[in-house]
Amino acid sequence: MKIYGKNNDRWYDHDFKRSSGEEQTTCPACSHTRKKKNDKCLGWNHDLKIGKCHHCEESFYIREMKKEYKLPSQGFLNHTNLSDNLVKWFKGRGISQNTLRENKITEERYYQPAKGKEMNNVVFNYFEDGVLVNKKYRSADKCFTQSKGTKKTLYGIDDITGEEAYIVEGEMDKLSLWEVGVKNCISLPNGAKDVNEVFENTPQLNDLKVVYIAVDMDTAGQQAERELIKRFGKWRCKRIHFKGKDANDDLQNGCLIESLVEPVEYPVDGCFTVKDFYDDLLDFYDNGYEDTIKPKGARWGRFNEEFSILMGQLTVITGIPSHGKSEFTEDYVLSLVNDYGYKASFYTPEHRPVKYHLGRVASKVIGKPFTGTGRMTKTELDQFKTWSEDKVFFTMPEQGEKVTWDYLFEKFKEQMFKFGIDFFVVDAFNKVRRKDPESRAEIEDTLMRLTQFVQDYNVHLFLVAHPTKMKKKEDGTYSKPTLYDVKGTGDFRDQAHNGLCVYRYFDTVEQSGYTQVTNLKTKFSHQGNIGADVNFDYDVTCNRYRCHGAHLDRSSYISVEQVTIEDEYNDLPF
Repeated sequence: MKIYGKNNDRWYDHDFKRSSGEEQTTCPACSHTRKKKNDKCLGWNHDLKIGKCHHCEESFYIREMKKEYKLPSQGFLNHTNLSDNLVKWFKGRGISQNTLRENKITEERYYQPAKGKEMNNVVFNYFEDGVLVNKKYRSADKCFTQSKGTKKTLYGIDDITGEEAYIVEGEMDKLSLWEVGVKNCISLPNGAKDVNEVFENTPQLNDLKVVYIAVDMDTAGQQAERELIKRFGKWRCKRIHFKGKDANDDLQNGCLIESLVEPVEYPVDGCFTVKDFYDDLLDFYDNGYEDTIKPKGARWGRFNEEFSILMGQLTVITGIPSHGKSEFTEDYVLSLVNDYGYKASFYTPEHRPVKYHLGRVASKVIGKPFTGTGRMTKTELDQFKTWSEDKVFFTMPEQGEKVTWDYLFEKFKEQMFKFGIDFFVVDAFNKVRRKDPESRAEIEDTLMRLTQFVQDYNVHLFLVAHPTKMKKKEDGTYSKPTLYDVKGTGDFRDQAHNGLCVYRYFDTVEQSGYTQVTNLKTKFSHQGNIGADVNFDYDVTCNRYRCHGAHLDRSSYISVEQVTIEDEYNDLPF
């Protein structure tokens, strides 16, 4: 197994005798230099995948090895002589030959996999620190490819030298801004799609103070806009509204500069007037309440009538220990991830070892048990791994870090920037370290920070919180907790936008057990009915819940997804 030494900044090959729990072993960094070479000075935790040597004090952990990229051929200067037809085609869209030359646009013959042959292409060359790191090829009949094994980055990243940047959706829009003198502009390689690796490869964007979102004015542009706001935060973003569809459209119509000098700031904090919200007000007047978010599967039945969520909200889930609040929350979130294409990040320190937790997650996704009769196949487990790669993330400390709310907020912001997370799950509130666990003021401040966080970034956070010890009733069962019963303070009821109680009725001689979920609070009336109870049956086969009377649903979430590249410029002259 390869483990990474933090202080020495290097990888080590090391053989462990165990695969779970804790193990004392020799240290790959120092044992070979010591007299007592067999001294087991390294303590390793297989579940957390971290370790520390008590002799050399090196910290070890397992992380993804830095991806190795190939460099394309650097001979792009051999292809800078553009054909007259191509120059005329760009000129017809307002792009001068000088702009093409300054942005190192080339024309080359290259193999197009979609056509199975070598063809003539216009080439957008991607540079980073002056080095050619990627090449995007586009043929006359709208086929795309890029140099194999090269780094995914943003077109024009070397042009960002200050604290401000314009972000557009395509290379043509980047060239359009260059044409009117705006050079601090970068282009997303494919709209809002597949940008995780791109943002991971460009951490310098985190230093930007102002981001001008200059994406298209269509539905795809709105999706890209939401993605960028989520990653950068509203407070440093401004929106460019084009008169036409995009920057090149406005360039051809002679109004691009006019559009660029009128950026619209996003309201985040401070003082506003009705004018700032009037577009939203008109939309509300014309279209009514926005659609709430709820699972689409038939197994959720009447629950969707009684409870639903919106982005920019905090939902608190409480319940007596072992009554299933964690299982229900996870099932609910994974359903939303599957139904809407959202991304979720889980901080669940109570669910260890990690492999056991992942087994339950896989069971919910595949619709089959992880162990026992009828278990999922290894092929299905591999499909789960692929499905989850860009949908499900887990937050956990490395090198023995202490998890505080400051730590989580920082990690959540980093994940939004890199991966575009929509849902965060914290299970549970008491598993996050606080300075004074008995301080009601600190709890209140934390809840206020959580509500501000979800609103600023337009995400949803599910917070599992344990109640105080509930009193037993005469029949020996416990009363159902409310948000006022959450351990610490009644502020959970006041601060949360939504709340649920998950309560389990165990099997008796008279009846089979079931789970009752109660709507303790919804922020808006159209989200559900406060006080409504919905009864669920728990399917132990795949760890899913279903409303009373709903049919069993053990269908897999896995499906084949195809990603296509769209481009409206389909009339290249070759």
